[in-house]
Amino acid sequence: MHHEGELLAACYHEVFGGQAGRSVLEDLQARAFHRDSSFSPDPQRAAFNEGRRSLLLHVLRMLDGPPSARARAQQGLGEA
Repeated sequence: MHHEGELLAACYHEVFGGQAGRSVLEDLQARAFHRDSSFSPDPQRAAFNEGRRSLLLHVLRMLDGPPSARARAQQGLGEA
């Protein structure tokens, strides 16, 4: 399972590593309350906003994955 997680992290690096991916990530950060409060007095809107934020935080955690996994995946060494 750990191995699969490393490969998935490498895929995230590949998707968001180029200029287009960085632009998309910046847009997601602006839309998903990365540095802002997701609070809303409407509980349904607050839950929706927090869902957006949660997904963005997941993407950012995946991008913080080990760079060694990215290198192995690019070299095709990660495949069993």
